[in-house]
Amino acid sequence: MAKNKNREQKQQAPAQNTGEEFSFKDYFYINVFFWAFLLVVAIIVFFTTGAKMDPIMENVFSFIFLVFGCGFTAVSVFDGIYEKFNKSSKDEK
Repeated sequence: MAKNKNREQKQQAPAQNTGEEFSFKDYFYINVFFWAFLLVVAIIVFFTTGAKMDPIMENVFSFIFLVFGCGFTAVSVFDGIYEKFNKSSKDEK
């Protein structure tokens, strides 16, 4: 009897809409929040390591902002372009 209840609950679960598309405005705000998060991480790193700016810390900040920040932004741009072209190809069908 318990097995039947589990099957009924699984069948009644609402289907998730995975086809949600983001606008470029959404991507912009997502990137702003991510860059703000990176800024907070950089400030925390700076103060927890003695608050001295030396060549090692410059490399750390370069890594944080260039690799994580620019990488995330590049992926967001590619994803936005992909969604735009994918949407237009779906509309043609």
